[in-house]
Amino acid sequence: MAEISWGILLAAYLFVGGMAGGSYIVAALADLLGKGKYKVLSKSGTYVSLVSIIVGLVLLVLDLGRFDVDPLGTLNAYIHFPTSIMSVGTWIITGFTVVSLVTAILWFFRGSGLVRKLVEIAGLILGCSTAAYTGLLLAFARGRPFWTSPYLPVTFIISGTLTGLVMSLLLIPIIAWFMPRFFEDFKELVDDRKQFAQVLIESQRYIVTLIVVELALVVIELGTGHGGAALLSIGSISLPFYAYVFVGLLVPLGIAYYSQRVEYVGKYGMLVPASLAGFVLVLIGGFLLRYVILFGGQLIS
Repeated sequence: MAEISWGILLAAYLFVGGMAGGSYIVAALADLLGKGKYKVLSKSGTYVSLVSIIVGLVLLVLDLGRFDVDPLGTLNAYIHFPTSIMSVGTWIITGFTVVSLVTAILWFFRGSGLVRKLVEIAGLILGCSTAAYTGLLLAFARGRPFWTSPYLPVTFIISGTLTGLVMSLLLIPIIAWFMPRFFEDFKELVDDRKQFAQVLIESQRYIVTLIVVELALVVIELGTGHGGAALLSIGSISLPFYAYVFVGLLVPLGIAYYSQRVEYVGKYGMLVPASLAGFVLVLIGGFLLRYVILFGGQLIS
């Protein structure tokens, strides 16, 4: 029986860490390229990235289980840069956290648009690095052939961007419903059902692309092996793997197709609840992906 050293807390950290980087990528691109059209989505993505990276750091500290014994011991991770992958990741995550915080402050207090865009350009690099690092962290583990795939960091970037995008979209109505006085632009967008539906439809096109790319990477990974094909298809973690593929990717892909048909016929009645349900399934799939990869790598020696 293989020993499981990294458990559910680390899987959760990999999930929220990837989502933090991905949501910032979405937020920055929406602001830099959207010409003001996706301002609410950009703000939402910024807030998701900040909260996610903070939650991820808490989960990582809890998983290490050393904070109560040696609270200053975590500072050692900064010392061995750039020879240690842990040290490199620590600096990347620290820089990303600062950039996410600054961007959120600039959005909330309506700071200079030029300054914000300059910060976002730097944040794009750090966001991609943060999402990729969650895969590189596993890739550098010795004696784990399942994690040595060159596609793993790419898969984590794609999945992080996908989960970051859907969480940013999900947060818009949540903020509009619970904090309308502080975020009037969120409420205005959600109250305008047709405009909000159009944002969802346009976002679904990117979601379709990301899902298709992620599915292709999964197929490639199964084809190339790295010791995991049998475990994923008929092994002890085959059930969460199939749940990830069908619940987290294929069903949301079908909902995205439905949204395109809705745009074609001009009926928006079920679009918003169907889209939001699909986004929740994508988030479940994103967590299951990390769970399968994390536990699968420890089961294969």
